Amino acid sequence: MKRISLRSNPSRLASSPYRRIYRGKTVPALLEMGKMVVIIVIAVFLSQEYFFRSAHSVPIENPHANKEYSSRPNGSTQDLNLKEILNLAAMIRFITDDQVSEGKALRYAGLIFHAAQKYALDPLEIIALIMAESRFKENSINAKSGDYGLGQINWTHWGKDYGLSHQELLDPAINIYMTCHVYKYFGKDFGKYHRGHGIKSKAYVVNVKGILSSLNAFAELNKEEVS
Repeated sequence: MKRISLRSNPSRLASSPYRRIYRGKTVPALLEMGKMVVIIVIAVFLSQEYFFRSAHSVPIENPHANKEYSSRPNGSTQDLNLKEILNLAAMIRFITDDQVSEGKALRYAGLIFHAAQKYALDPLEIIALIMAESRFKENSINAKSGDYGLGQINWTHWGKDYGLSHQELLDPAINIYMTCHVYKYFGKDFGKYHRGHGIKSKAYVVNVKGILSSLNAFAELNKEEVS
């Protein structure tokens, strides 16, 4: 009964000796709870810091970088390609009696090398063909037949069908690519490239083969000098 009366009368509890006992039990309990809360907060913080740091420490793979790297030729292949292009440039300078500047010779050589690779052709044959057609004069135009550029691409039969203008056929990059395309099209009958049939076609083949023989001889001579 006495305990019930104490709980039912807060004012009496506040003025009684039990107030000191109640306070003595409550304060330590609150302190303990406060400590637990602090410990939990610190534990959560440390766990997040640990896991996030671990996650950031793992390198993230960049698929674009790997793809780009894998698409590049390896060092040895790239060196061989550069050497081949330099050799082709030297051959262009040789066959034109150095009438083509070193800069243009390198540019033509690079374009011929890659276009010939595209069509699985011998780049020396393309050099010989261009020599026979224009002597490496990129602005060469045959107004009568409608042939343009290094490989003398006919606009009516080739340029027009591919949506190319006359001026575009004078662009070495486009012209050399089209030269390889047309040469691949004719194959063994490359005498028809621009000369059709008959004696002119046969003479044209002899001319191209003669230039090609000179290029091969030059290449062999360079090999002997290097060795």
